[in-house]
Amino acid sequence: MPVSLQLLWYHQFQYAGYYAAKAQGYFQEAGLDVEIRDGGYHTPGRAADPVREVVTGRADFGVSRSDLLLHRARGEPVTVVANIMQRSPLVFLTLERFGFSRLEEVGDRPISVTLPGVDERISAETLATFLAAGVNLESLNNAAPSWNLQDLYAGRTQLMPAYSTDGLYAVRRHGEVPVIIRPADYGIDFYGDLLFTRQALVEQHPERVAAFRQATIRGWVYAFENVEETVDLILEAYPRRHGDIDRDLLLHEAEQVRELLQPSLIEIGYSNPQRWQSIGDQYLAMGMIDGYELEGFLFQPAPPTLTTLLLTLWRWLLPFMGVVVVVAGLAGYLLFTNRRLKEEIQRRREAEATLQQLADRDGLTGAGNRRLFEQQLQQEFQRSRRARHALSIILMDVDNFKRINDESGHLAGDVVLKEIVRVTRAALRAQDHLARYGGEEFVVLLPETNLQQARHVAERILEANRAHRVNTDAGPIRYTLSLGLSHLQGNDQDPWQMVQRADESLYCAKRLGRDRLCIDAAPPLPQPD
Repeated sequence: MPVSLQLLWYHQFQYAGYYAAKAQGYFQEAGLDVEIRDGGYHTPGRAADPVREVVTGRADFGVSRSDLLLHRARGEPVTVVANIMQRSPLVFLTLERFGFSRLEEVGDRPISVTLPGVDERISAETLATFLAAGVNLESLNNAAPSWNLQDLYAGRTQLMPAYSTDGLYAVRRHGEVPVIIRPADYGIDFYGDLLFTRQALVEQHPERVAAFRQATIRGWVYAFENVEETVDLILEAYPRRHGDIDRDLLLHEAEQVRELLQPSLIEIGYSNPQRWQSIGDQYLAMGMIDGYELEGFLFQPAPPTLTTLLLTLWRWLLPFMGVVVVVAGLAGYLLFTNRRLKEEIQRRREAEATLQQLADRDGLTGAGNRRLFEQQLQQEFQRSRRARHALSIILMDVDNFKRINDESGHLAGDVVLKEIVRVTRAALRAQDHLARYGGEEFVVLLPETNLQQARHVAERILEANRAHRVNTDAGPIRYTLSLGLSHLQGNDQDPWQMVQRADESLYCAKRLGRDRLCIDAAPPLPQPD
């Protein structure tokens, strides 16, 4: 049976499982003759769109990302067949020499990202990140992305989309210093690559969809067990975008892709409905869709029917045993099946708990991410209103963090951020919530804590970090923090008013010389000599 697969990008290790499945004959064993098509940007703004190709029937299967739920909510009949990457590789890439590290600092710089109006594809992850950053999309100097790093090196663009799996490696190899802005810094943590098809194919040929899914999963398992062989296969059998995609880069990419799939934690292909619901809720909250429905969106391979199981068992037992033995064997088989089912349910529960933990945590520091903070903020705000409890918040920013990166390197800067989380946690109480709010900005939510109590917590954080020295490969680093403190007031209509006052207090501390605490934009507390 001829079957076509439309990729999202050019041929790289990102799609290794499909190449391995074809080379090892897994597709052929399933009765499928698979054509694999690349989906690169041959013309800026006019890449092959897997969703369009699959929905119109020009391709049977495609690879896309969490944009699929956006398409589904807008009435396009797409169905996720398998979740391949548990984490997205998409980042926004700039260079250190351009002098910015946050989306809020873009201004009128020339950029090229996949936002509405410049590209036929939808990038829900890009749109959600820019909306979360509070950027006015109409004011951007944005052009269609070419995904060509030469545009970045030449300054034709100062911000472009890239994949964390290979983009940073390529930039460093070119001799530039990359700066990445992650969607996760703004609370956006979506799935990466997903295998999907159109709903009609699921309804008319579910066995074909299930066979393609199973062969793909086998291919991914083989690719990770035989990385070097798979890299050689890509180099020999599949045309790449340009000569920079060599063996060293593909081997590097393989390890990065493994981190995104997390095959040691999560079964390849597994879809978590709760995480999809969280993504859909974010789309709703940002006004990107009016509603969504997960029913029919996630493909569920049909389990063997009872009749099939009984026939299989009967054919196996008939030559050897009588009716009594058949009954005993059936009972034993059902007992075994029940035990395996319980084990599978427990494994799935553990996997979902692991996924939820990963979805709520900042990948670098292990602190809560912005998405988790916003959930906790809303919950604590409502609880404080109902029970008339106090609620306070501390915003923290690392002083002169760019200088740390410039003088000691980004890896040393990452170590500093991790140490800040470790030291700050030790100064907090069990009920306090610590999260990474942005690049070098953190936030602490203090439930049932009035302003005076919160001041004592903030002072502990300030002193503990001021006294701490971070040992890195680049040498010991000392750092300081600026803190802004605010509390819930009786006339606050939503918790963001409290956050805004904490932000104003933080910038008050910055203006007054850094390394200090300001409270509700009031004069700073006395500092030690």
